[in-house]
Amino acid sequence: MRIIFVLGMGLMLVAPLLRRYRKASYTLAVGALVILLVSLYGLAHLDPRYGEGAIASDRRYYHFFLACEVPVLILALISLRFFKWAFWLGWTINLALALYLTVIVIWLEFFWHW
Repeated sequence: MRIIFVLGMGLMLVAPLLRRYRKASYTLAVGALVILLVSLYGLAHLDPRYGEGAIASDRRYYHFFLACEVPVLILALISLRFFKWAFWLGWTINLALALYLTVIVIWLEFFWHW
């Protein structure tokens, strides 16, 4: 699941590079859809062996991803036909999410001491 999640985030981050080929909005929409599917799968299949605290935390983050990626998907679909600024607004939301996740990973990897 992590690889699929990283693939979805990567698709959305490289989407502006595909503007030349008019595939940027499609790439952003597919990346957001991948993240939404991973989040929905995660919400549906919470493993009780991890404990109640971990389940509650996972559920919070899956809801956070849903709240961030639903607008990105809608804006990407709007930018296919109507407004090109909708692509950049959706991409900015996704970039903020990617930066947030990067800060969390760096914090947990290098500064979290047991």
